[in-house]
Amino acid sequence: MRRNLSHIAAMAFNEPLLLEPAYARVFFCALGKEMGAGSLAVPQQAVQLDADGMQLAVTDYMAGGQRPAKSYQVKNGIAILPVSGTLVHKLGTLRPYSGMTGYDGLTARLQMAVNDPDVRGILLDIDSPGGQAAGAFDCADMIYRLREQKPVWALCNDMACSAAMLLAAACTRRLVTQTAKIGSIGVMMAHTSYEKQLAQEGVDITLIYSGQHKVDGNSIQALPAGVRADFQRRIDEARRMFVDKVSLYTGLSSEAVMNTEAAVYDGQAGIDAGLADQLINAADAVEVMVSAINKEINREVNMSQTNVSIIEAVAQENQRVMEILNCQEAKGREQLAQMLAGQPGMTVEQAKAFLAAVPAASVANTGDQIMALPEAKGREQLAQMLAGQPGMTVEQAKAFLAAAPAASTAGTGDQIMALPEAKGREQLAQALAEQPGMTVDQAKTLLAAAPVAGSVSVGGQIMALPEAKGREQLAQALTEQPGMTVAQAKTLLAAVPAASQPSQETLFDRFMAQHAASAVSGGGTAGRGEEDLLMSMP
Repeated sequence: MRRNLSHIAAMAFNEPLLLEPAYARVFFCALGKEMGAGSLAVPQQAVQLDADGMQLAVTDYMAGGQRPAKSYQVKNGIAILPVSGTLVHKLGTLRPYSGMTGYDGLTARLQMAVNDPDVRGILLDIDSPGGQAAGAFDCADMIYRLREQKPVWALCNDMACSAAMLLAAACTRRLVTQTAKIGSIGVMMAHTSYEKQLAQEGVDITLIYSGQHKVDGNSIQALPAGVRADFQRRIDEARRMFVDKVSLYTGLSSEAVMNTEAAVYDGQAGIDAGLADQLINAADAVEVMVSAINKEINREVNMSQTNVSIIEAVAQENQRVMEILNCQEAKGREQLAQMLAGQPGMTVEQAKAFLAAVPAASVANTGDQIMALPEAKGREQLAQMLAGQPGMTVEQAKAFLAAAPAASTAGTGDQIMALPEAKGREQLAQALAEQPGMTVDQAKTLLAAAPVAGSVSVGGQIMALPEAKGREQLAQALTEQPGMTVAQAKTLLAAVPAASQPSQETLFDRFMAQHAASAVSGGGTAGRGEEDLLMSMP
């Protein structure tokens, strides 16, 4: 049914209006729809709407175009939520009313502010002595939870005591003014008895009840000792909960909070006690919070950039290591390449130069490389023979092996003869290969235990050098040096003068020479010289 809108039309048409263009379009769409208009034209904006377009414009505006009124003030992106007067469980209003603030209204406003895209942080402007315990802990837990989504600060302006202290403790940060009062972390309960007054006035009230504790704490009787003890237990438990919550929210120890003994602290003393973080002028609270948020954003950006730099550095280091380990020069020098890759600051080019200067044979034995060739598989006997050939290179052995047919299955005798332990023990190996039932493992053990025919160790060769005579101690030390060759030892021994004290062998030779058959037949004696010679022998 069409309504009579002539009075609105009279004010809307042919009269100057101060309307924002987008809203004006919606307004005239709604008004035109009510008046039966089928279209709307805005020539300056080249807009032409039919009836459906007009309806859509109105619907869109009603659905999302209108912003609900905020229940808090927003200044520089900070939502300011007043918390004043007595704190009660369910006040039923969003804002403080009649000297009270409801936990229900405060929680609702907090959730609105957290979801508000215009709000960067929330400031609780607190001026309250506390209030009900009922609802206080749930409200504080909600503040503690929401502060993970947006910063929630508390301004003690000028009182945050008891339940208000609980709410402030749950905030990210607590600001206090010079004259602020903060603390009172304790619990109290009051009981009123009208028993004497009623008796004076001649009023007798009889309580009829079922259940031992049904009328505990009634006001027409004095408080019994048992009921008082029960009440004391309840408030002690409530205090413990209060202390534990403050400890959780602030990071203070429960012992430190308990030791405040519900004291109230002024301004700086509250900071010294750990209950507040910063002393400010209340007028500067918003700017202080905005500055802190901006610094935190910058820190997170810098941290993010630092993390990116670290990730890039790790990637570069991994690339450096892999390039050193996988370069062509590392082939046959894997152990040295790994050591170079582990050196901080070692570049790929430097590592390549080091590796190229070291012969591959010093890192990996040629014989081992030949035996490890894929072509050696099935041709182990030939590979073993090639590995023992002086001057045989890996590439030459590879070509020989590739050209030879692989043995399908080598006989036990052939395997025994091909063992590394058979080298220098060929005669024994042949005998073992001919023994019925002899296994390769048994032959290997026996060969390893037998001395190599005609072989002399490097140490033995050094000790047998003519240059070692008179220099036995030095020669022994040289045999124990890893990598020492016979030629090197010979040069070193020749460069060292022989010991001035004759060796035992030399003295013995001299003694025997003087007592040879020719000397005896001549009838000569050594006399005093002989005695001296004998005395000088060790």
